[in-house]
Amino acid sequence: MLETERLILRHFTENDLEDYWEYVQMPSVGPRAGWPAYTDKEKAKERLLYETTNPNQYAVVLKSENKVIGQVELMNCKRDRYPIADIEPNAREIGIVSNEKYWGNGYMTEAVKEIMRYAFIDLEVPAIYIGHAKANIGSGRLQDKCGFNIIGEIPNYRTWVDGTQTDFIARKMTREEYFKKEECEYT
Repeated sequence: MLETERLILRHFTENDLEDYWEYVQMPSVGPRAGWPAYTDKEKAKERLLYETTNPNQYAVVLKSENKVIGQVELMNCKRDRYPIADIEPNAREIGIVSNEKYWGNGYMTEAVKEIMRYAFIDLEVPAIYIGHAKANIGSGRLQDKCGFNIIGEIPNYRTWVDGTQTDFIARKMTREEYFKKEECEYT
């Protein structure tokens, strides 16, 4: 379990179904992450049960409401997702999904920064990759706030939920960049 001022990041449990269902059915959430919104609660429950077995997946719990408002995954970075990069051994990738009702409050920025701290300090990973569909401007802003540097754009990277092609903005931060950034923020 990880904790920030306003959030707890912990593994999912079956008891999270109602909060999970609330955001995975939102038409503005899944499609931005590359998957269709769920329309069947039983299918969402199956996915949640899978999430409970994924040690790299963290439920983002808003302390003030004791409510799951999204999720952050710290997964092993796959070379095929970043064909423009020379992926370092043991590099990680961050993926995020958030309940639209909580957008614009800095919660996911706070969650990502805590996952970055955990990855760079506790796990000593050499680099973290993250990216977003070019049209997903909000995700791009979050990644800017967290200090990730754009390493390139991959045209027609993914077929969007509606069948259109989308470009992908790939970003990265190395462990050295993280510590330099942290040092600058505290001096």
